[in-house]
Amino acid sequence: MRRATITAALVAVLLVFSGIPMAVAGTGRREMTTVRSWYFAEGTTDYGFEEYICVQNPSPRDAMVRATYMLPESDGAGQIAGDPFVVPPFSRTTITVGNQVGASDVSVKIDADEKVICERSMYWNGRIDGHDSIGVTAPYTTWYLAEGCTDYGFEEYVCIQNPRAGDATVNITYNTPSGPVERKPLEVPAGSRVTVKVNDDLPPCDVSTRVESDVPVVAERAMYWDSRRGGHSSIGVSSPSSQWFLAEGSTDWGFDTYILLQNPGGNDATVDLRLLGANGVVEVNDIGLPAGSRYTFNARDAVGSTDFSTWVESDEDIICERSMYWNNGTGKAGHDTVGVTGATFNCYLAEGCTAYGFETYLLISNPNGEENDVQVTYMTSGGAVPHGGITMAPYSRETILVNEVLPPGDVSMHVAGELPIVAERAMYWHLRGGGHDSIGLMEN
Repeated sequence: MRRATITAALVAVLLVFSGIPMAVAGTGRREMTTVRSWYFAEGTTDYGFEEYICVQNPSPRDAMVRATYMLPESDGAGQIAGDPFVVPPFSRTTITVGNQVGASDVSVKIDADEKVICERSMYWNGRIDGHDSIGVTAPYTTWYLAEGCTDYGFEEYVCIQNPRAGDATVNITYNTPSGPVERKPLEVPAGSRVTVKVNDDLPPCDVSTRVESDVPVVAERAMYWDSRRGGHSSIGVSSPSSQWFLAEGSTDWGFDTYILLQNPGGNDATVDLRLLGANGVVEVNDIGLPAGSRYTFNARDAVGSTDFSTWVESDEDIICERSMYWNNGTGKAGHDTVGVTGATFNCYLAEGCTAYGFETYLLISNPNGEENDVQVTYMTSGGAVPHGGITMAPYSRETILVNEVLPPGDVSMHVAGELPIVAERAMYWHLRGGGHDSIGLMEN
């Protein structure tokens, strides 16, 4: 087993493989008024990819949901509007995107009249690997992507979604170890998606990216390696921060973990890391991060072999992501996510499964200097299942293997702390041949 003990409380998760039908279209419900939207810049149902959108409804009311699919203008298809459908209370529904758009690159917008949570999962080559990400709830004019590489056999793509009625002019700046590199501007037509292959713009190197647009857009990054044996993706963030939190992280069980730091500003930054693990807090201080650069930290150098969470503090606003890689004998797999900028009292995760050979782990970090009582609620096809209370030690990280708690099935989760918490979900399949991870929606 990847994790030795189950001592934690975790997040709200939904799954992708359930084949749940698209629910009921327009059944005399109230007229739909959008309360929350979700955007996914990355997505494809071409080139052997499967794509799914997981929609979790943690409210006690039906949620009316509508998807809009935005295709590349070169495909000539424009936008495709899906039929509205209903997600019942405390449940989850999965959209099979290929059934809606055929074979195409695609960005997706989800509108709902309740505060639903949405994630997107993608798989390829017979599900040899996959990646997953929560969406973003609004477009912005600036996006930052800390992770990226065009070396060591990596392919990197930046996906830009323009959900607006007017065209967007987009400028991209690459932050490399030798400094910033400007890309020529590109146009993203209204209601469409454009993909940039970063390898075509840069020589082999590590790279972070800043995307700037004259109108609000959405940006994501996807990376693949070893002829697409593995891959991962992450949303961007719209602004840097002086602190970041990552609940997941391991240098045990065959995992390697890297913390990626991007400084998009004009001043040099000094960064401190706190790694919260079973052996207490390990501090790494005074990491120099020059203006316009990117830095990779190998966590094994500080903690040896252990599970841990990460707390990042900087004297300048920066961006932080985490990548993890492992090899189960058939090749290198990996997953990645951006961090969150603060701990909150609640976290929701839309994806999760304990059937079909999937392992689902819920990871919780307590970044407080005192004990934290945490409650976990699982949302299953049979209704809500409470996990029971968990008391977390100060500055600690806990893990739940959900398969040991629930029978086989799809599951979403809600994690609530007496004090603020940070939570993530990781999933593995094919005997750890593939895996993905995502942060949840953090709310107070």
